[in-house]
Amino acid sequence: MSESLRFEIRDRIGVLTLNRPDKLNALVPEMAAGFEEALAKAAEPGVKALLVRGEGRAFCAGGDIGWMLQGLKEGRLEEMKALLNLGVRVSHGFKTLPKPVIAVVQGPAAGAGMSLALSADFRIATPDAKLSMAFVKIGLHPDWGGSVMLNMLVNPAIALELMLTGEGIDVQRAHDLGLVNQIVDAEVLEDVVKFLCIRLAHGPGEAFARIKQSALRNAGHTSESLLALLEEEGRQMAATIQSADAREGLMAFMEKRAPKFA
Repeated sequence: MSESLRFEIRDRIGVLTLNRPDKLNALVPEMAAGFEEALAKAAEPGVKALLVRGEGRAFCAGGDIGWMLQGLKEGRLEEMKALLNLGVRVSHGFKTLPKPVIAVVQGPAAGAGMSLALSADFRIATPDAKLSMAFVKIGLHPDWGGSVMLNMLVNPAIALELMLTGEGIDVQRAHDLGLVNQIVDAEVLEDVVKFLCIRLAHGPGEAFARIKQSALRNAGHTSESLLALLEEEGRQMAATIQSADAREGLMAFMEKRAPKFA
């Protein structure tokens, strides 16, 4: 597993930590093997749940904008598509994993970072957490399951608002919308997470698996239909990332200025 991700099993709980704190845990291709390994190990019989969190002051700032812009300039579109395909596998993997997946959200969860959090089964957040479907601000379409999961969790009009504006929402509004299950002060976060992990570690694994299957079915999906939606989302992102608006949005972000879209 690469240094950009850490995975360990603690008392029957898999713990996946995004480990690029200097980049606010932004997502890059070298994380692929780590995500795949974590999903495989989390599926093993001795593991009861998967905990996902970020190292440092952020959960995940989304895609690494600098890497994306450089990739566009150098024409490395296949690498970008590989990262999008990874997002499909991770989002689908979280929702179909026969174990509870919990995201611990501290600080920013933006773009694909918000998507990653929404792909978990539920979210515990600290008061400083801020969620943002920020893609549109740099001329992009949501990826890593963001548009799919958002529409599964909130009113379609709210989902559309969050995607079209890209505005961040504070943790209280996220909680009011049902995007966050619990708000926990940072001082007691580890105690709350530990208590939850103990509870899940001693829970009924087969019942967990069947409950997750029912939740997916009750949302109107099968594993196959969910995968199809995620793949289509990826195709939409792959198309927009090659647009003039996307190039302008990425450059404006790096240059710390307002974009001038066509």
